[in-house]
Amino acid sequence: MSNSLGYLARTLAPLRPVRIVDVGANPIEAPVYAGLLRRDLAEVWAFEPHPEAAAKLRAAAPENVHVLERAVGRPGQAVFNAYPASEMSSLYKISTQSTGYLGHFRRHLNSEVEVDLTLDSLDSMPELPAIDCLKVDAQGAEVDVIDGARSKLSGAVAVVAEMRFYRLYDGEPALHDLDRSLRDQGFVLHRFLHQKSRMLGNSQAARLNRRAIGSQLIDGDAVYIRNPEDRSAVTDTQLAHLALLADGVFGSHDLVLWCLDELASRGVVPGKVAAKYVDKLPEGLKAERIEA
Repeated sequence: MSNSLGYLARTLAPLRPVRIVDVGANPIEAPVYAGLLRRDLAEVWAFEPHPEAAAKLRAAAPENVHVLERAVGRPGQAVFNAYPASEMSSLYKISTQSTGYLGHFRRHLNSEVEVDLTLDSLDSMPELPAIDCLKVDAQGAEVDVIDGARSKLSGAVAVVAEMRFYRLYDGEPALHDLDRSLRDQGFVLHRFLHQKSRMLGNSQAARLNRRAIGSQLIDGDAVYIRNPEDRSAVTDTQLAHLALLADGVFGSHDLVLWCLDELASRGVVPGKVAAKYVDKLPEGLKAERIEA
C-alpha cells in the first residue's frame, strides 16, 4: 500500500468502509480496489453470473468481499451467452461484422452456450446497502446496470465503467448512451484508467510489433465522479470516501487534494493535511526543487 493511502486512512479515519459494488467481477486480474481491501477500507459486493468465474472469486475472497452469483441488468428473463473465455460472456453475441473488420476475437464466434437466467436490478435488492462506488464491466450491459441502480447510486461518489469505443457485440449500447445515463444521474467524466487498442488485421501482420502498432481503440475503464461544482451538496463523508477512492483506485492525487482542501475549509481536518499528503507522494509526482 502506498504511503499516501496509509496517511489518508489514518487522517480521515472513515466511520465505515467504502461500499463498492462490482458487477462483472471476473477473476482474471486483481481488482482496481485491491489496495483498499488490503487496508480494510472497503467492503465489496461482487456480482458474477458465470458459475466457474463466481466459484474462483468465492475461493479467493477475503471476509470483506461478498460474492453473489446473480445476473444484474434490466429486470426479467434473458439469455446469457457463456463463452469458454469467461471474460467474453455477455447478454449479447459477439458480432461477426465487427470481428471481420478488427481481425480479432473471431475464435470466440459461435462458441457460446446459451443459458436462460433471471436479471435483477441493483435497486430491487433490499439486502444491498446504498453504495459509494459502482464498478461495472458487464460486456455491453453497463447501461442497463446503471439505469437500474438510481436509488443505490443516489449518494454514490464514483462509478468505474467499462466504456466501449468500438462495438464488439451485436446490439450493445454505444458509448454516448453510457455517458448520457451517468450524466443524467449527476456524474461527470473524470478520467480514463486505461484504453485497450488492437492492431487491425492486415497482410503484413507477421512483420509488425502488434503492441506497438495497434491503433484501433476497443474499450477502456472510465471513471465518473459526482459532479463537484456544487460543493455544498457533497457531504463530509462523501468527500472522505472520494479521497480514498481517488488515491487507492483512480490514482487521482489532485482530486484527493481537492477533497482535503474542501474538508479543511469546513474545519473537518487540520489545514496542513493537504501539505502533509503531498509529503507522502512519490518524488516523481512532486515539482523539482530549484537550488538557490
